[in-house]
Amino acid sequence: MSWTIKHCLGLAPLILPYLVLFCGGVFLTFCQSFGILTPLTYGGGALDAYAKLLTDPSFFASFIFSLWVAAASAFFAVAAGTFLAYRVWQLPGQLASAALVYKIPLILPHISVAFIVLVFWSPSGIVSSIAHSLGLIQTLHQFPNLLYSWGIGMILAYTLKGTPFAMLLIMALLIRFDVRQIQTAAMLGASNLRIFFTIVLPRLAPAMNTSFIILFLYGFGAFDIPYILSESRPGMLSIHVYNLYFKHDLARRPEAMAILVIMFCFAVLFIIAYSKIVNHLENGIRKL
Repeated sequence: MSWTIKHCLGLAPLILPYLVLFCGGVFLTFCQSFGILTPLTYGGGALDAYAKLLTDPSFFASFIFSLWVAAASAFFAVAAGTFLAYRVWQLPGQLASAALVYKIPLILPHISVAFIVLVFWSPSGIVSSIAHSLGLIQTLHQFPNLLYSWGIGMILAYTLKGTPFAMLLIMALLIRFDVRQIQTAAMLGASNLRIFFTIVLPRLAPAMNTSFIILFLYGFGAFDIPYILSESRPGMLSIHVYNLYFKHDLARRPEAMAILVIMFCFAVLFIIAYSKIVNHLENGIRKL
């Protein structure tokens, strides 16, 4: 018992901030979603906030839209990160060292990436200016509104930010990969595509799955990029929460907290379901 207490005290600097900030925040969010510990006395029932959300079409529209943006951006980021990591891994030593510049976007804040996308792809941005200079469009207003249509602006920003993150995780596996497997397959006549899909890709699956989960959940719940690039309707759930929390009466605070609770529960269920599906597929492949 003394050994356990001693180690717990040693971990106290790490455990206490987690308990106070994360667990305390989750506890307060759950309580306020039921109308408990709210700034003003809540006159409704414990489940009124959830009932309002489940009968609100705009909530479901925002939920589906958030799923679309998160899934599309995570998919493109993982796909691009896998391809680029594999190509960088194949480069000679000196070129591979120079290719480490792919890590630069990792140090950029998400909001900076949002502004980069805005500068390039807005109707008055760099791409539209180049198109105007080349005579492809007569006025800048003729440039298509890409950023605020189907969440393309957010997908571009999340993909730009998430690709180097996926590369970093995938490169960690590729560095330990035995290149003799590829050489043997090539000697036996396997094409580059077959080598990639049958030998390399299965080895990279753990890093790809981890990258997808992290990028998907971040894109689903993040606020910074949607604040710059999200369209007003249906909008992302994070923007919906922000509007309820800061721009409406305090009486609607339980609705904002209820959305956060739903997002939190969805994230937990998504991780569990995704992990089980991946494990089932991997077990099926091993049996084959």
